[in-house]
Amino acid sequence: MDYELDILLTDLRHTITQLGKDGGLITPAVYDTAQVLRWAPPTEGVWPAISWLLAQQHDDGGWGDPATPRTRDLPTLAAILALHTYCTRRQEQEALRRGLTFLSRQASYWQNTLSDDLTAGIELLLPMLIQQAQQQGLDVDPSPYQALIELGERRRQLIQKLRPGRGTTALHSWEAWGNEPDPALLDADGSIGSSLAATAYWLHLAGTDPTTLQARESARNYIQRASQATGLAIPGVVPSCWPCHRFEQVFALHTLYLGGLLTLPQLADSVKPQLDELERIFTSTGISHNDCFAPDGDDTAAAIAIFHTMGYPIDCTALMHFAAGDHFCAWHHELQPSVSVTAHAIDTLRLMGQDFSPYLAFLLRNQLSDGRWPGDKWNRSWLYTTWRVLVALGDAYPQQTEQAINIILAYQQNDGGWGIGASSSEETAYALLALRNVVGNGKAYDNINASIARGERWLQYHYRPLVHEPVACWLTKETFRPKRIAHIIELTALLSSYPAGLKQGNCS
Repeated sequence: MDYELDILLTDLRHTITQLGKDGGLITPAVYDTAQVLRWAPPTEGVWPAISWLLAQQHDDGGWGDPATPRTRDLPTLAAILALHTYCTRRQEQEALRRGLTFLSRQASYWQNTLSDDLTAGIELLLPMLIQQAQQQGLDVDPSPYQALIELGERRRQLIQKLRPGRGTTALHSWEAWGNEPDPALLDADGSIGSSLAATAYWLHLAGTDPTTLQARESARNYIQRASQATGLAIPGVVPSCWPCHRFEQVFALHTLYLGGLLTLPQLADSVKPQLDELERIFTSTGISHNDCFAPDGDDTAAAIAIFHTMGYPIDCTALMHFAAGDHFCAWHHELQPSVSVTAHAIDTLRLMGQDFSPYLAFLLRNQLSDGRWPGDKWNRSWLYTTWRVLVALGDAYPQQTEQAINIILAYQQNDGGWGIGASSSEETAYALLALRNVVGNGKAYDNINASIARGERWLQYHYRPLVHEPVACWLTKETFRPKRIAHIIELTALLSSYPAGLKQGNCS
């Protein structure tokens, strides 16, 4: 037992020390890769990245995660346009045709009312791609997307009113509305809104203008550095958002807080340098996923919780900037609220001894009739959202908690794991941490301990310290996997099964 515990703790300590390194470790994105190929192709040539794009196509003809159908139209249409730009061989044309056929079958997913789990900027980006596809003679029917197109028009009007500048949220989708390659829009990282697609389009518009030479070099360098963060070493294959080092640091440490591991003496030497760095860059308006982007309510709520837990001087002033009526927002002027952001804020307010009662109703009314809280626009897994809400509710709502626990138990697969589709380590960890949180609150439910034991056995059997699963639960413009955060979530769930071997302490 001690041998197993030592392995897990060593892995966790090493991963903590790596947090934030090289801007964060993140999986590549089909949409942004396709847009980089179209607008700012790598000087090394496009074909390795084209081959990567083709390899991401699924058997049904589409790109993107089949578990979340409405996240697939954007990467699929972007990939189609990239293939249409470069590819003439029969195999590649067949991939393009299959992609168009896939899109024609997507209409049913867009016929109902738009939900709050829309991916970042899709109301601007997908209508843009549809228009570009039609201009290039591709058969893409816009009619299923009318509600989304109308939402995009509302967003455009808001952007025109606000006139957003460098580092603001609107710039993350700049390729959908920008038309002037002003060098002043580039941030200190060399990006347009931390977006690879937006930066590539800015480079395309900048052309060879000699007055933008230095800015263009900075933007190209940004794309090259972002490509390295995927770990694939394929020029032009890039993530959706980069750098994301503060998000990586904050959410990894917040996971340790949620799992009761943040104050472990065994982790103190690894955790403290990360906290000290975060404290240095935390401002009166909060913190963001990197140092060049506007602070957001999610990272801010999580950061305040970990600072307070570890004895750093902090209050809730920055968090309250993100209160938006009955909920909390990641950024102001959002068109869709987030359950998980509000859950994080409520938990932080409770921890800090502040009044959180005005925001509870938002969580309660978003619970589904079967007991789940659905995945939202930052994570597609209902297990993630339900876990975070159960933490926020504490022991105050036994009926809602019991419904949630019962549905988590019901969705456990025969092999002992959890997941949309096959069992996955990350979603199994979500479920185990949710169940352990309830047990930690002193609640007893039929079969919960047996369910936890089965889940822990599955997670232990599938633990691989050197090879991580490809499952992507997190969302920006499409699903992605923040590799170090996901690994720490899994390690936190694994270590929670060794309470006798973990000695708690005050590490402030």
